[in-house]
Amino acid sequence: MEHGPRPSRSEPPTPSASAAAPGSAQDAWTHPVTNHTAPVDAGSCAAVEGAGDVATARGMTTAGDAETARDRTVLHVDIDAFFAAIEQQRDPRLQGRPVIVGAGVIASCSYEARRFGLRAGMSLSEAKRLCPTAVIVAGHAQIYRCYAERVFERCRELSPDVETYLDEAYLELTGTGRVHGDFAVAAAKLKRAILDDVGLTVTCGIGPNRMLAKLVGKTTKPDGLARIHAHEAEAFLVGRPIEQLAGVGHAHAKTLRGMNLTTIGELRVLPVGTLEALFGAPGRLLHERCRGRDTAPVIAREMPLSISRETSFREDTADRREIEGMLEYLAGRACRAARELSLAARTVSVRLRYSDGESAEQARSLTQASAVDPIVLELALALHERLYTRRVSLHAIGLSLSHFAHDAAEQGSLFDEREAGRRAALCEALDRVRNSFGHGAVVSGRALHLKGRVDEDRYGFLLRTSSLTR
Repeated sequence: MEHGPRPSRSEPPTPSASAAAPGSAQDAWTHPVTNHTAPVDAGSCAAVEGAGDVATARGMTTAGDAETARDRTVLHVDIDAFFAAIEQQRDPRLQGRPVIVGAGVIASCSYEARRFGLRAGMSLSEAKRLCPTAVIVAGHAQIYRCYAERVFERCRELSPDVETYLDEAYLELTGTGRVHGDFAVAAAKLKRAILDDVGLTVTCGIGPNRMLAKLVGKTTKPDGLARIHAHEAEAFLVGRPIEQLAGVGHAHAKTLRGMNLTTIGELRVLPVGTLEALFGAPGRLLHERCRGRDTAPVIAREMPLSISRETSFREDTADRREIEGMLEYLAGRACRAARELSLAARTVSVRLRYSDGESAEQARSLTQASAVDPIVLELALALHERLYTRRVSLHAIGLSLSHFAHDAAEQGSLFDEREAGRRAALCEALDRVRNSFGHGAVVSGRALHLKGRVDEDRYGFLLRTSSLTR
């Protein structure tokens, strides 16, 4: 395993105009949830051990393809302390201080805060106990998305195949050796370009597959660069804690530790059938991953898996007007994001999180795929009505659109054709206004009840930290 050079830090510059472009940045974020598991495709994860065997991924069947698979190179780019680092850059007074971005729980914290044991997902009450001097910032989702997109633009200059998530990206470098030469040098140049452009440090991991690239990067955070070769995977993996294996979350780790399996190497004693019996289809993936094998491709998705908008309330609430107003606002933002990509959703889901920590979620399909606010909102309100059955206030609410089709004009019934046209014209007019003056330029319907209750800027109402993870 090689650790590459770290570009020297410089005074972070003011973000370029393109990094903080106004308008629809918050809505433009349509990538799936940050993928911490680097999944192996269940249908194509066959890979065998011998030097003469053929590792098969999607379409890799010939000897030449097998050679390509063995020579595969993937670069993982992870933005260090993403939200907190941006807040420190925007406010120089926060430099060197423990910074928390979050509301209710930590969404991100600076490395200064992590020295006190703080971590993402920890409650703010526990964080304050461990680090009373920490500075807590509510968060600015639209600004973070602008920064992330600028980082990803830099990544696309290195590879045409870039799969992006909230604060990380996978780059397929296989076959580009003649262009880039030494991949570690190319990654170091990318780090420097990102630092000079947006003032953020990133950690890069280079490996023979997605899983190893991400895992080796974690060993050198923050602002690090490391590479692992295929022949080093065995020694690198065997002694690592079981929780570090992609796909092993809290529940799986508890089960495995209950079986006295604490390291990735010890997991290898379980045959694939046992793992499948324990965890279902993901068990076969764990069987491959603990041996350093991951054939999941890097896919630059043209169509997102889902578009989500969610937020926690500033104070837990059971006020019907406030809840429905926020649901209408979230539906409008999600629909606008879908329309910008010329997509229409077939499925709408609503998520509730109660003040006592209990959650509820339900999804239903539309009779016809749509990205029109009133159509989506009608179904979302019906789902909320069915879900909200407890006499407990709500802490957070969210809405997701999924199962997309390429957008087509709404097809009304014979007697509804005129109304369908009016809805389409209204959405088009609203989009034009918001593209010019920001989403907050127009607030209507139930969302008017949020005026004075929720902070806002030209982007619209400020969604709190649960929205930052989508």
